Amino acid sequence: MSEVNTKKPKLKVAPNSKESEMMVLGCMLTSVNSLNIGADSLAARDFYYHEHQTIFSSLQSAYKSDRPADVHLICEELKRQEKLEDVGGALYITTLAQYAGTSAYIEEYINLIRNKSLLRKMITSAQAIEKDALSEPKDVNSLLDEAQASLFAISQDANQKEGIVLKDLLEGKQTREKLPYLKELQERQEEFHNREPGQAPVTGLPTYYTDLDTMINGLNPANLIIIAGRPSMGKTALAVNMVENVAFKSNAAVAIFSLEMTADELLHRMICSQAEVESDRIRTGSLDGNEYQRIVGAVNEMKKQKIIIDDQPGLKISDLRARARRLKEIYDIKLIVIDYMQLLSGSKSHYNSENRQNEISEISRMLKTLARELEIPIIVGSQLSRKVEERAGHRPMLSDLRESGSIEQDADIVMLLFRPEYYNPQHKPGLAEIIVAKNRHGKVGSVNLTYRKSLAQFQNYTPMEAESESGEPKADAFAAFSPGN
Repeated sequence: MSEVNTKKPKLKVAPNSKESEMMVLGCMLTSVNSLNIGADSLAARDFYYHEHQTIFSSLQSAYKSDRPADVHLICEELKRQEKLEDVGGALYITTLAQYAGTSAYIEEYINLIRNKSLLRKMITSAQAIEKDALSEPKDVNSLLDEAQASLFAISQDANQKEGIVLKDLLEGKQTREKLPYLKELQERQEEFHNREPGQAPVTGLPTYYTDLDTMINGLNPANLIIIAGRPSMGKTALAVNMVENVAFKSNAAVAIFSLEMTADELLHRMICSQAEVESDRIRTGSLDGNEYQRIVGAVNEMKKQKIIIDDQPGLKISDLRARARRLKEIYDIKLIVIDYMQLLSGSKSHYNSENRQNEISEISRMLKTLARELEIPIIVGSQLSRKVEERAGHRPMLSDLRESGSIEQDADIVMLLFRPEYYNPQHKPGLAEIIVAKNRHGKVGSVNLTYRKSLAQFQNYTPMEAESESGEPKADAFAAFSPGN
């Protein structure tokens, strides 16, 4: 007869360290320095035992009120609150004070308490996620975004900052690069002197449009950048060209969320641009040997790059954020492009036309938060309203952004795309103007680019070739781009 296992299952207890909690409280009761460190570093909720939470709250209150705190004073305060017996009486507080012998290590004990507290928060969050998942909600992707946000909030709490000492910034202890300021400045000097001819000295990812990079200082981390224009103005082409430049010239991983065009269509555009072969010739196959070889070279080069295309239509902002986080984790993407904002949906299931502005506000706010969370620039295409068509000259303005209030507020940079030939095919064909209408960290103004429509390609504008000595455009300056050629 087999022996019956009479061993009781071990009761699972949430992670905690009673001894560490007692040690910290004892040190705080007997040392002013320990009181300062403990009150600054912990919160009552970090303690597992209720009596310890109560005692710590009393100690922290004394610290914040700049009052002394020892065994007798804390006992009197708890007695006044009618909580002394709940924490074990004066005898237990006296016992805590006996743990003060090793107060030199209070910071180690504090770290133990915080780690146990973080584990408990993770368990609580996981249990809430499990409960929500078992309820089988209709909107699974929103639940996934909420779950990720919940865990991300815990990670932020683990690395929370109470402020940064200027000395630490200068010594590089709190900076992204972890380099002393003067050392980083020296490296910038070296980069400036070693840059290629014609390359703009920028701190962000260069777009390789020299005048634009000079104005906006490249594509900087945590920035939300809007490229806005009327339909068929070239928003997608400009965004895709920036993707190509960053991927091919800076060798960085880039993600494109294309809500309007398929992955095949985007690939076709990139091949046209990289091989410099007209779209129609590729579509029809009417290629000569030289063009075919250029396409082969472009395809082989593109295989080496990390350009990730997500062409799922009708994405919710919560879905996009979840996918972006995964791409950052898997590919360490350095830039996200979204084409375009008005095709995104808010996180809620239903919106009507009346609160569309609220939906766009939510989307722009969450995109800015995502840029800060992932510490990368995000470029977003956006439509301009029809007010542009009614204005003499048709030059776009910041107020022309559709549902503009929140977009204008959340964006770090807003670029408005304007091509005169869009309204008059004979007026400066091939000229594109990028109007930097908002630049939170620099100057505003406009720069010119050259647009090759047959290749869907923007290039640096060279005024020496296009202007006469008087500064006026030559009559045939854009003849190569004329619809008749």
